Amino acid sequence: MIKKWSSLSPALQFIIKSVLIVGTWRLMYIFILQPIRFPDKLLTKFIGEGTTIFINIFGSNSLPKVYCIDSKFIGEVVLIRGTHAILHIGDACNGLELMLIYAGVIALLPGNKKRKTSYIVVGLLLLLIANMLRCTGLEWVYEFYRPLFETTHHYIFTLVMYIFIFIGWTLYINKIKKSNPTG
Repeated sequence: MIKKWSSLSPALQFIIKSVLIVGTWRLMYIFILQPIRFPDKLLTKFIGEGTTIFINIFGSNSLPKVYCIDSKFIGEVVLIRGTHAILHIGDACNGLELMLIYAGVIALLPGNKKRKTSYIVVGLLLLLIANMLRCTGLEWVYEFYRPLFETTHHYIFTLVMYIFIFIGWTLYINKIKKSNPTG
């Protein structure tokens, strides 16, 4: 079996590993983690709190402060300004899947563990901040350019997040090429 595995091309090994890891993750997530909202509950709250901080920093001082509260609906937090809900952040928007895609690809690429770990940790922190800024931007679009909200939410800001991930992968791959120019 090991001999057969070694005879496969690196690209095919990458694809097989990816399919197995994604399949295992999805089953574990759907049947174990999602019902108990782990890590979604923590991550959604963290994104909501960070977004609240950014809105309060970048927003107008003349407006009431924004607060993040747990929603009465399971699976989301709500940002409140005064008595009005200004943004709902659901588990589906907490960036977990994006972070797993980013980290998973780097983990499966060649390279030493120390470099992989540093790229994954720094990349995940940057993705968290980027997602908080994305939610801050969505609140701003909703407040001032409401007709563009759906397009911005579903396409533009989503594309920006994927471009950000692609840049992280590119930086990692270019670092590998520089440290191993022959191969």
